[in-house]
Amino acid sequence: MTKQITPDVTDAENGANTTAVSIWYSVLESVKAEVSPSVYTKWIEGLEFVAEIDGAIQIAAKTGIQRDRVNDEFLRKMNTLWAEKDELGRKLVVSCLSDLPEDVRALAEEVRQERREKRGAVAADPGLRSNGAQMCFETLVVSESNRVATTVARKIAEDQATPAQTVYFYGRHGVGKTHLLRAIESKMLRDGSDRTAVYMSAEEFMVAFVEGVKRNDTSDLKTRLRSADVLLIDDLQAIAGMGGTQKEFFSNIRAVVARGGQVVITADVSPSQLNALNARVREELQGGVLVEVSDPDEQMRREIVRMKAGMIASENPGFELTDEAVELIVSRVKGPGRQLYGAVCNVFTATTFIGNPVTLEDVSAAVRRQLGDLKPPSIDTVKRATMTVFEITKTDLESARRSRSVAYPRQIAMYLCRKLTTRSLPQIGRFFGNRDHTTVLYAVRKLEDLVKADATLRKDIERVERVIEDLQASSEK
Repeated sequence: MTKQITPDVTDAENGANTTAVSIWYSVLESVKAEVSPSVYTKWIEGLEFVAEIDGAIQIAAKTGIQRDRVNDEFLRKMNTLWAEKDELGRKLVVSCLSDLPEDVRALAEEVRQERREKRGAVAADPGLRSNGAQMCFETLVVSESNRVATTVARKIAEDQATPAQTVYFYGRHGVGKTHLLRAIESKMLRDGSDRTAVYMSAEEFMVAFVEGVKRNDTSDLKTRLRSADVLLIDDLQAIAGMGGTQKEFFSNIRAVVARGGQVVITADVSPSQLNALNARVREELQGGVLVEVSDPDEQMRREIVRMKAGMIASENPGFELTDEAVELIVSRVKGPGRQLYGAVCNVFTATTFIGNPVTLEDVSAAVRRQLGDLKPPSIDTVKRATMTVFEITKTDLESARRSRSVAYPRQIAMYLCRKLTTRSLPQIGRFFGNRDHTTVLYAVRKLEDLVKADATLRKDIERVERVIEDLQASSEK
């Protein structure tokens, strides 16, 4: 028996207190927080909720390739997330739309039509649109780490003069580069600009190009890109090393620039660090504006958490994070903005979403589920991270040198060994040139006093902590 479930129908008859579709949207939100934007757009975003069929929730993929990728890499995680919220114990099943029975395909088309009608109603009244679902300038937290990039992006969106027609934003995964591109696109659309903006991930570009080559016709891709007044390309590193794809990419960006258009590109690193990048492409990018988007500082991280919590609360008034809860998230989740977003979503899902109040215990548990139970780092890991950040040697850390260039990193390393490891003061001292435990205690107490007021010190400590986490993560792979 096929049971249709629409977004406005509650499973009250079966004792469930939330709709299956709302659970599905929550699962998508959690997955989105854990994967890159290009992966989500390519493999997850196009999945369609169809119906409950014989006790299973049928999800439709557009192609067999998408179905296989989701089943292989994402379905287990999705079903785990689903099981946490579904009181009826159902499972998600992902099939290719064309493989479904005719009556189920007809049902899918009905659901799709309802979705189109609802989108039309929202578009007719912009006041009904959820800002929480948009990547726009209004939902972008701005600080020193992204101020230059945000200013440049706004000027592009407002058709103001920029230093070059090619702009390249770079920074590590999750710092908000995709948000900048989408904000340009969103503002141009809302302002009714007569210019056209085209957003495409580099991976999507690669897939479209390869499919065009197979058909011996890439004209559709060329037309789509070259018609853009503002071309937005995300995650360039995805095509580094692919000769034919890079050549096509280069010809398209040159065509946009030649007709007076603007090209905005993002990547994880600068062009000089993309070793597999074609020399002509690298020279083209280096001839434009290069803007680094850095990791958010402590205050910006707090604002990111508050912003995300506010976006959720605008649609769920019962959701609220206290200052203590915000501090707990910021202190535990050391990753960039996307990880902070994910932490807030996990807290919401475990509390207000199921009708429970938000407690610090719930916040801690949600963060722990996201991060896992990381083992305390070793002293050697702390030392390696410190050496990496401050570009000093192991000999420097263990030496008797008192110059600030060595003493300052050494004190930070001792402080973090005491804070993060399970080692005693005498044990820590032995790892730093057989120093007495009182020397370690002095360094720890000195930094405990200074860190409250010294923003530079806090930033340096956070830099070392992030490298520690990266080293731990890489050792577990």
